[in-house]
Amino acid sequence: MVEPIVIEGQRAWLKQYGEGSRVVALGLLNFIARRFQLDALRPPPHRGGDAARETEARRLSELQAQGVNVPSVIGSGHAALVLGDNGSSFNTCLRQADDAGRDRLVSAAMNAIAQAHQKGAYFGQPLPRNLTWDGNAIGFIDFEEDPLEVMDLAQAQARDWLMFGYGVAKYYEDRPQQLQALMAEAMDGAEAPVIAHAHDVTGRLQGLARASLKMGRSARALAHSILIVHGATTLGVLMVVALCFDFFTDGDLDILQLFT
Repeated sequence: MVEPIVIEGQRAWLKQYGEGSRVVALGLLNFIARRFQLDALRPPPHRGGDAARETEARRLSELQAQGVNVPSVIGSGHAALVLGDNGSSFNTCLRQADDAGRDRLVSAAMNAIAQAHQKGAYFGQPLPRNLTWDGNAIGFIDFEEDPLEVMDLAQAQARDWLMFGYGVAKYYEDRPQQLQALMAEAMDGAEAPVIAHAHDVTGRLQGLARASLKMGRSARALAHSILIVHGATTLGVLMVVALCFDFFTDGDLDILQLFT
């Protein structure tokens, strides 16, 4: 749970970590990722309480050392952190923007991810809800999980693009070519193993993409992302969504029926 607070006239955030849960769900997701060789989509352990607090504090310290715009840790307590503010909700900014404004925001976010990757950083779940915007710079939040516990750095960076690609795809349902062009520009310097892994993952998800085209808006966004990215990564472009997008957005596992 995260709630805003005020410290000496400045907005801050109190983040409290509940007990770990989703053990069965994460186990199922891990099984599927292993079964279909989708290494970048393996879920990291989801801990709670002080363990989650320690993971987030460590990750924030690591990212700050790499020059990434993340909240500062103002204080800590039992299963809780007090975090500084680094901007408004990126998701809200996307919803309120017109097409040109969305292009500017998405381009800024992609460039921030690419620059962080060049410094050896990785995020985990850079979905729009876990990004911020202060009018000048993109910020990143929510680091209570660490993908490097279950994958290597190249896979973790590929995972970042998978997550971000899905998160913004719904805003480009009528303009997928524009999103591909923005990604091509941002990912010009991506490491070859990152591109190769994303291409491999999307290749394995072609059946899922075809099935998703017949479903609702979110599923169609998933399908469009997979189909576009599989072709685009051949030229060094990364844009895709996670296999388990529905779990990360609402905690359900409806998508698993596509594998039966």
